[in-house]
Amino acid sequence: MPSFPRLPRKPEARTDKVEDLVYRVLRGLIRVPQFQRSLRWQASDVADLFDSIYRGFPIGSLLFYKRAAPAERVQVGPMTVDAPETGGAWWVVDGQQRLTSLAVCLARSMPLAERPSQDDPYVLYFDPESQAFKGPPSAGDVPSTWIPLPQLLESSQLSEWMFAWEHRENEELRRLVFEAGTRIREYAIPLYLIDAGEDGESREVARQIYYRINQTGHPLKWPEVHKALFGSDESHPSTLADLADELADVGMGRLDEHRLLTSLIALRGEDPTRSLRDHLRRDPEFLRGAVQDGLPVIRRVLSFLRQDVEIPHLRLLPKSILVDVLTRFFARHEDPGPRSRMLLARWYWRAVLGAGAFDDRTLRRRGISVVNDDEEGSIQALLKLVRKERPRPLDLPDAFDTRSDANRIVLLTLAHHAPRELTTGKPLDIAGLIAEEDKGAFNKIFKQGDVEGARSPANRIIQRKGTQVHQLLRQRIADHGPEDPVVASHGIDRQAAELLVNDDSEEFLARRAETLTREVRRFADRVAAWDHNDRPSVEYLLAEEGEVA
Repeated sequence: MPSFPRLPRKPEARTDKVEDLVYRVLRGLIRVPQFQRSLRWQASDVADLFDSIYRGFPIGSLLFYKRAAPAERVQVGPMTVDAPETGGAWWVVDGQQRLTSLAVCLARSMPLAERPSQDDPYVLYFDPESQAFKGPPSAGDVPSTWIPLPQLLESSQLSEWMFAWEHRENEELRRLVFEAGTRIREYAIPLYLIDAGEDGESREVARQIYYRINQTGHPLKWPEVHKALFGSDESHPSTLADLADELADVGMGRLDEHRLLTSLIALRGEDPTRSLRDHLRRDPEFLRGAVQDGLPVIRRVLSFLRQDVEIPHLRLLPKSILVDVLTRFFARHEDPGPRSRMLLARWYWRAVLGAGAFDDRTLRRRGISVVNDDEEGSIQALLKLVRKERPRPLDLPDAFDTRSDANRIVLLTLAHHAPRELTTGKPLDIAGLIAEEDKGAFNKIFKQGDVEGARSPANRIIQRKGTQVHQLLRQRIADHGPEDPVVASHGIDRQAAELLVNDDSEEFLARRAETLTREVRRFADRVAAWDHNDRPSVEYLLAEEGEVA
């Protein structure tokens, strides 16, 4: 029988933080053997990796074997490292793409390129407004709020850089940037380290491990794993996709499958900020039947968001992580009373508007943990997790991006003006329009680049895609006057209407920005109800007094 090589000892299992692995690459202590495949990742793959790390998702383990390495110049993607001779280099068996992405994105020299390149997918920025990782825009106009990723590698370097950042006075943006740096630097990646020795047989062991990991076997696809965890053909809905389809019938759009998964974890009273792997390790059965259990509960959540929180479509939903807390609440309380619903909506908006006493992860985790069988007591506990003091008044974002919470609040303000169709004057069905047009429903008044300030949300209007908004507004004002109710329904007052008709585009946008800022602040004050009493119902208070007596 043939003799197959074997490892002389078991691999060492450990975890290393991202920053430690990056510095090991920079010191030339990590090498890539010749049998590794060439780099194939695109910019979207690199952005997804950092997004997973930021959100605490598992990114898989790394595998190295340990042996001597000569002094040489090591190529790490587009970056060159002068590596010293060492008797214990870590040679990559599995994880080349991930390690290269981490090292180059976080440790490359500044300044970063401001235009994308197909040959270099490792130019990445962090956008704190949308909490997303992005490559440079094709137009080359990098927003001033975006943070070059190399600034996140060292906390002291980031603090020094932030002193000169033009948005340093924005406490929320500053907090999000520092939090992103911490999450990335301290993210722990599991790895295996093989001490295989120096002989040819040991090197062949490493080669065999690599090919078995990357090229052989028949790994389960996600739908198969999902079906094993969450259901079978005998029950419906049985998958997250099924659940998303069923919930779409509510008419608020489609929840993404990741949000549904974390909501089902919350439904079971568990912490959705922890990885699914951790939960399944403790209890492989904890999500069995959760899809079926979650359907009526999340339907109630969506109904609450539409009726009480006043969000007509999920496209406009800010801080979607709060859906997890709401799922836990409506799982314990199917039909909360009117005051409970009002106070719960108040809690939601205070969390959205930056009045949280904790970061988002902690707020979500604690929010789920304080929900119990006491309906009104649970709501009072949730309200204690957010500050009641009114935060700094909201300002309009510098640029329009439907992924950011700040812009979604602007769009909600516009939606609550009951905007009308410019051609017919009829009220718009906001949810139906967004369902048909998606983000195309948020039309530009002026083409971007034509007018200074055109990137601002003041240049957006809710109207059907393809509508010639500028011309229709001018015609509407010419036909019905500058105080036309249809024009006013879009946050355009008399002065702005006159500026538009007189072709003073820049002044028009400036005036509309002022108007929208006032309206956004009014909307925020109304829904958060900062100055209102948050006491529970009289019946609840009387019952508590009776218990004390």
